[in-house]
Amino acid sequence: MDNRKPHILVVDDEPVMRTITESVLAQQEFEVSTASSAEQAILMISEGFVPDLLLLDVLMPGMNGFEACRILRRKHRLEHLPIIMLTALDDQMSIDEAYRCGATDFITKPLNIPLLPHRIRYLLRSSLAVRELYDSQITLINTQQIARLGNWRMDTKGNIVRASREYLDIIGASQLPVPEQRLMLRVHREDRTVLLRQRAEMRMGRSYQIDYRLRSATDDRVWLHVHERGFPRFDERQQYVGAEGFTQDITERVAQEERIRHLAWHDPVSGLSNRTRLIELLEREIGEDTDGHRLSIAFIHLANLREVQTVLGQEIADAAIRALSRRLKGMLEEHDGSCVTEAECLQDVKLGRYDEHAFVATLPGRMSREQVDCFARRLVENLCRPLMLHGEEVLIRPFVGIATYPEHAEDIPDLMRRAMLVALQASASGGASVAYFDPQHDRAASQRMMLERRLRTALEQGGQLQPYFQPKLCARTGRLAGAEVLLRWLHPEMGMVSPAQFIPLAEEVGLIHPISEWLIAHVFDLLADWRAWGLNPGRVSINLSADSLFEHALIPFFDEQLARTGLPTEMLAVELTESVLMQNADVAQNVIAQLRQRGIHVSLDDFGTGFSSLGYLNRFNIDEIKIDRSFVIDLEGDTRERALVEAIITLGHALGLSVVAEGVETETQAALLRDIGCDVFQGYLFARPMPAADFIEFVTGREAAST
Repeated sequence: MDNRKPHILVVDDEPVMRTITESVLAQQEFEVSTASSAEQAILMISEGFVPDLLLLDVLMPGMNGFEACRILRRKHRLEHLPIIMLTALDDQMSIDEAYRCGATDFITKPLNIPLLPHRIRYLLRSSLAVRELYDSQITLINTQQIARLGNWRMDTKGNIVRASREYLDIIGASQLPVPEQRLMLRVHREDRTVLLRQRAEMRMGRSYQIDYRLRSATDDRVWLHVHERGFPRFDERQQYVGAEGFTQDITERVAQEERIRHLAWHDPVSGLSNRTRLIELLEREIGEDTDGHRLSIAFIHLANLREVQTVLGQEIADAAIRALSRRLKGMLEEHDGSCVTEAECLQDVKLGRYDEHAFVATLPGRMSREQVDCFARRLVENLCRPLMLHGEEVLIRPFVGIATYPEHAEDIPDLMRRAMLVALQASASGGASVAYFDPQHDRAASQRMMLERRLRTALEQGGQLQPYFQPKLCARTGRLAGAEVLLRWLHPEMGMVSPAQFIPLAEEVGLIHPISEWLIAHVFDLLADWRAWGLNPGRVSINLSADSLFEHALIPFFDEQLARTGLPTEMLAVELTESVLMQNADVAQNVIAQLRQRGIHVSLDDFGTGFSSLGYLNRFNIDEIKIDRSFVIDLEGDTRERALVEAIITLGHALGLSVVAEGVETETQAALLRDIGCDVFQGYLFARPMPAADFIEFVTGREAAST
């Protein structure tokens, strides 16, 4: 591929999914085009548009993704186009059908948005290697047709009596005639009988076409691959008088085809079998064994490889994969005797690369649980050792999930999925490096997937996600100072879903940023309406996650919303936690500076709960600190707590910052905080978080009371 941006065509009938996918990919420097139906995509391509990669949804009205894939594959120019089909995780029939239709790969729905660009780059690199080999092959064929194609004429006895110089060079002869017996001595023994039979049938008027092996004239250890076509010759009385034909040296073409086949079945970076090849080998293995075949899958998730990719670049990430692959293969070749695993068992272990961030090892059924466990622990130890790559020390954190056939799954793809599930759950929880599948894992994963699907639906359809507003009151006057926006999810079946349940999930699966953008835009609309009605809700603050804060399009998005609604920036604030700032202090400092340049206030939430709050106050140019409610709870009875809160307030004022106390629930707490100089109260004593309509009533009631 040249220096231009890879062009991705997204085909999905759901407008929200098209928009989200287009936005994510565009931010990753891809050119993106979209189509709302399979018919539209086929029309675009038939008119000359050929993308570098196609993201094709399965379930669409009209023509579905399967049929579209079949139609596109029938077009010769698209035979090497990477096509990723989107289907449901638990829909194995759809996955199988996708591969039968010619899909390069599939991605399960709901999409893991942060991983999508990496997955696409991985497939684009593989596709590029295949295309380069294919183009080289075509060039080679064209060249051979000119330079390595020889013609010949044969008499009735099979002797070559006339031939071009190219033919004589191919067979290693210097002069004519060339006796048939002499030629056959150079033909590979396994091919000789077939060639003689073809030539015998030619005497009966049948032409032939055959590929066979021929010993090289320059090196007896080398076999050439030749393609030959022969045509019988007859005289005017229809009597056989010999034959003529063409012979072509296709050795390089065969080697090229073999390289293409190897690339189709192997990962281009590690050289290991790819997922498709591994599944085929294992399915063939269990299909041929009628005695109840058993095997285990060790799914090896490289937990921090994505971070290595992001921070150090793709080149180092690929180098890490190659180094780790060598270590895995070395484990099978060099049995150190430290493990109860027998060397003969290791010989039957198969290795493969599952995807961009994972390996797979298949373990023979005769290995005991103790032997499997020992192998897995050795595997983790080997992969954990530091890598020195391009002058950088790289540490990889592997997590191994193990599932066994047939106890845990009825087929190989499902077995791999369950082993993957265990590894990912171990990685997410920071648990043991080696974990074994338990049915409970599947139930938990199913519940999580259901919640994720429902959250995506809530974002796409609207109406379920709602902003709630918790008022902030001036400590001295009791007047409304503003409000904090809190996201709530009211599901029609589950009821009110706890933010502690769905916010971490949204962060994990890459939904937090689109949710944040929706929330910001919705709050801006509400504030614009209230301003037009003459209402003054004070300064309204919106919480930003790390994903949103470090999103490079955050500031342009704020600018867009400000321009769209015409809101004055003094109505707006953002709240950040210390943990968010700690993830990338330099970037955070820059974003905060840009927000404040626009007049948007910045508040540091949960102040006092971190390890370096004072340092962050000194480093970041913020407007407000919010004392965490954990300090306010014990304020009445704990003098040390009171002294600490007073110190925080004094420090905040010394730095010119406003100080907000969260979690104020009693009159005594409010009085104490007021006495020691707190500026703003927020808590259940004054108001709980409430929907927008109730908040408007609260605002109007306050305004009426103050007049």
